[in-house]
Amino acid sequence: MLPFRLKPVFKDYLWGGRKLIDLWGKDSSAPLAESWELAAHKDGDNIILDGQCKNLTLSKAVKLYPEIVSPTFKPDETFPLMVKLIDSAKSLSVQVHPDNDYAMKFENSEGKSEMWYILDHDEGAYLLLGLERDTTREEIKHAINDNTFQNLLHKIEVHRGDIFYLPPGTVHAIGGQITLAEVQDNSNITYRVYDFGRGRELHVTKALDVINTSKYFPYVNDKFHFENISVNGSYIGKKTHETFRFILCIEGDLAFSCGDVKFELHKGGNVFIPANCESDFVINGNGNFLDTLMIY
Repeated sequence: MLPFRLKPVFKDYLWGGRKLIDLWGKDSSAPLAESWELAAHKDGDNIILDGQCKNLTLSKAVKLYPEIVSPTFKPDETFPLMVKLIDSAKSLSVQVHPDNDYAMKFENSEGKSEMWYILDHDEGAYLLLGLERDTTREEIKHAINDNTFQNLLHKIEVHRGDIFYLPPGTVHAIGGQITLAEVQDNSNITYRVYDFGRGRELHVTKALDVINTSKYFPYVNDKFHFENISVNGSYIGKKTHETFRFILCIEGDLAFSCGDVKFELHKGGNVFIPANCESDFVINGNGNFLDTLMIY
């Protein structure tokens, strides 16, 4: 099957801003918190914009043509990935995600690991990522109750190009004034632990069940293949037949071609390259794109 583009799904959570609209060309009203660029989920399902699957949801397309995901993918399987653009004008809640076993038992869902790639930020912007020291669930529960939980969290100032991998159980929050790309498992299960007094529902009991209580250390990404590729002239992408590839332009103006298919790619534009695509693809121009695929 030939490559195609996907229509993003927009999410307007209260912490979003205008950057995805003003700087990334997303046609949405403000605030825009997340643009789901690759999603086949009940909470957000991309519409295919081109080719023989035009106007189908991505979920429907992978059931009809599972070979576009990988040669071994089955129609009843869950599509493996989500890719999002996130604009945190304000801090997100402090939250944690369960692993597959817990999520399947209590939520009938996949668990969630994720990876962040920092695209832009204001000076001094930071993440809260993991715990500053080894602690206990009782101590965490007490800190949540007396509104001091933030003091237990490890703070990391961010820089453009930083990459962070978060396995399930890693407590975290994206600070304000950060734009990032997120690659994650196809799951929308989030347990909110602490919300800076904003009054939204918390999920403390489940969060305490799954939280990693050990001191934070940088985790090695062994799950997602993710690369920032710079183009200055021409780039040739080789077909693999092992997995789909997902291209997301993050800078510049690029021209994508594969056989008879040609797309202009500007900042925020995407292309899905099916696993059964028979041709190499070429990207011309000057800019950068993120290349994501699943490790099988």
